[in-house]
This record gives sequence, structure tokens and C-alpha cells, in this order.
Amino acid sequence: MAGTQGGAMFSEEIKGLHGELSAAAVAFLKFAERTPEVFARHRFHKFEESPLMYYELHRWPVLIDSRRDGLLASLSVELSRLVKRGPRLLLGGDPQRIADFYGVTQERARVAVEALALTEDARGGLSRGDFIDSAEGLKCLEVNMMAGLGGWETALKAQVVMDQPVLQRFVQEQGLRVQLQDTLRAFLTHVIEDVRRTVAWEGECNLAVLFPDDEPPDPTGSEMASLLLNSTFSELLGAQGARGEVLIGTYGEVQDSEGAAFTMRGRRLHAVQEHDARDRLEVVGPAFDARARAAVAARTLCLYNGPAQELLDDKLNIALLSENAASPALTAEERALIRQHIPWTRRVRRVHTPRGGADVWLPDELIADKRDGLVLKAGRAYGGKSVLIGRGTTAEAWDAAVQEALEHGGWIVQERVEPRPYHFMRDDGTVGPHILIWGAFVFGERYGGTMVRMNPTGQGKDVVNATQGALMCALVVVE
Repeated sequence: MAGTQGGAMFSEEIKGLHGELSAAAVAFLKFAERTPEVFARHRFHKFEESPLMYYELHRWPVLIDSRRDGLLASLSVELSRLVKRGPRLLLGGDPQRIADFYGVTQERARVAVEALALTEDARGGLSRGDFIDSAEGLKCLEVNMMAGLGGWETALKAQVVMDQPVLQRFVQEQGLRVQLQDTLRAFLTHVIEDVRRTVAWEGECNLAVLFPDDEPPDPTGSEMASLLLNSTFSELLGAQGARGEVLIGTYGEVQDSEGAAFTMRGRRLHAVQEHDARDRLEVVGPAFDARARAAVAARTLCLYNGPAQELLDDKLNIALLSENAASPALTAEERALIRQHIPWTRRVRRVHTPRGGADVWLPDELIADKRDGLVLKAGRAYGGKSVLIGRGTTAEAWDAAVQEALEHGGWIVQERVEPRPYHFMRDDGTVGPHILIWGAFVFGERYGGTMVRMNPTGQGKDVVNATQGALMCALVVVE
């Protein structure tokens, strides 16, 4: 829609779509139609140049009601639980089957399975499921199961956006009650609860956020993050008559203590968040890995996400669910969950597989002529890397990626999900449809709020990722 400031008109169809998010979302469109200030072209450049931020923020909020928030909460928790159970439930916990499925060594599969068994299938694990809202409902594209998840600043984003005078005026005019989700607070609350359940509680909880020794955190950003984290952590612990601290540093700073315990800067550690450990064993090293596994086994440490991440932080997990959607190992409710919310997804292999009611030879489904309805992804890539949207990829590039996937393994092919065209302002001040990705956080069994990122429809190759230029949005729950 190419309207001008103060005169952008939204069709009844667009208003009806936004109304499925909340009544306030419709009210905002009507407010925008009569309020030129809503269309001022301004961004909060990396949250006004904070060293903690590496992405930019859209000026308009995404307004949802408690019903939509509850749907995101229940769906993300259920799918996170299912992904964490997958290796033992659907592959029998057998190291050889698991090694073959994920393309890891049998020894690494064995260690990961042992970690799952010790931790009730990573009961305390941290994850973020990424969803697209389609005409058939929310569809989960992938579940990122690592500790260093991006987008946790949900409350900060919402506060920055909603503090704009024009939005304050909108809230007052509509008499809205605004709730800012606080993912950081949800995470720290989870850590305290997990430690109390797992480790002998002595009224103290110290959490270490660890980075690789050769890639230490920026000192300025680390100091600011420490202040932010410890402000909330101290408040939560104080309410329980307890004490503790968040320590940010590197693996090399962690020391052994008696009884399979860890210390850091003279403080006993009760929990460790491995912030940047996608290639975990290479990052942490075999010595730390062995010590950490011993501490987890002795129940002296909560480790996020630990050796189980070897399996759980892989896009192949969506294929595991999709390929086993009819498995008798699943409950009827779990089978329905997969059918309704997981798009058809397969490992890229030379096999026959069901699709659309027929048994097809998968390589025949991957030819360039059929790419418009498909997406290719490397299972262990991140940040939008190695994601090819068929309709935005040349035939030559598509065929090359398919051949690489068939030869080397570790890739998935997924049915493309058509996003619903929610309308937001573009860089040039006009309004048009955008692709929204809803990233719902889950900490253990606790919903941690949702981050939203967006791109205008048709921009680039429709890969919506903050590291590739997508804007982050403030998600606000309103009534």
C-alpha cells in the first residue's frame, strides 16, 4: 500500500487480519490513518548505539492480546518438550541410530544420550521456536536449542518503542492496559527454580555466562550486561531470602572445587550458561566437557545446554518430527500437534517418502522446476546462513545446493509456508505487507515471551534474519 503520511488507508481485509492479533492492532491502524506522526521515518539505531545491541528496531509495535500470547506460550512449550524428547522417544535412545540420523560420531551421540537421560530429556534446556503465521495457523520452521539465543531484550524493545509520544497518546486514547514481556526475567527465574530443584539448595545461586577463551566478550558490553542481569537476579533472589550473582567470563576462568563443584572468581557456581557453543566440544574443550558432565551427574551444577545440544540444536529435529508424525511412540495429541504445526519436512536423501498422499522419490521432488514451493536448509547453520527459499533462488544455485545436500547430508527440505500479509511501514514511509517471524522462547517448561522480526515482502530472498538486515519489532500484549 503506497499511502502518504496521515492518509494511508487500510482495507477491511487488512484490518480483519490484524484483528486476529488483537482489537488494539485494528485500533492502531485506524489511529495511523488520522495521525501523520505515526509515519515519521525514524529507527532506534541499534537501540541508540547501545553496545549490547547488534540489530535495528522497527518504529511500530506488534500488538497482540492475551489469547494470541497464550497460543504462542502453549504451542512453543509443547513443541520444545517434543523436540527434547525426540532422540530417545523416536530413535530409541540408541547411539548408533542417533549417530546415523544426526551425522555425528557414535561417541558423541552416546554422550548426548547420557546427558538426556541424566536431565530428564534436557528438562531445564533453553530454546526458541521460530514460527510463521499462515492461513492454516502457526507453523514451526525450526527450534533453536542453544543457550546463546538472540532477541532476549523483549522488555527493552517494548519500552523503547512504546515510550514514543505518539504511541503514548494512542495508548491513552484507547485506554489500553499494556504488558511488556520480560524474557530476561523469565530466564533468570527459570535458573533459580532449576537450581532449587536440581542442586542442594543453600540459599545461594551463582550463574556463570561463559564465552570461548579466544573470543571473550566485549568489556563494555559485558559490564553493562552484568549490571542489567544482576539487577534483576538480585531482586528475584532477595524475594526468597537468598543471594547470588551473575558472572560473565570465559571457560578458562572456571576452577574445580571439592565434590565435583565449580568455582569462578572465588564463588561457587550453581549454573552455567554456555553462551556461544554451537560447535560445543570444539568450543569448551574435552577437559571442561568431562568436568561439566561429572558435575551434572553429581547434581552439583545446572548446565545450559550442555552435551545434549549436540543433537537438539539441529534443524534435523523438525524432520525427525515430520518423518515420524504417525509414529505409535507418540500420543494422539502429539501426532495432531505435528500435523497441525510442523510443515512437511524431510532430510535430503535418496529415498522414497510420503508427500501429498503419494509415495515419491525425494530427489525427483527437489528438481529446480519444483523449487518455488520448497526451502532448503543446512541443519547446523544459523543466522539465516545456508537457507535457500526456492522462489528466490536461481535454478543453478538450487541444483548446486541439492547436490551438496545429497552428497554430504545434514540438510533438510521443507515445504514453504506462505506468511499472512501483516501490514507495517516500510523505510520509505509507505505501508505494505511484511513477512513476520515469531520467535517464542522456552526455558525448561516456562514460556519466556516472543521476539518478532520482519522484512517487507519481496525484499532480498525472503530470509528474515536480524544478521541479514531484518528489523526487530516490539511485541506488546494489550487489553
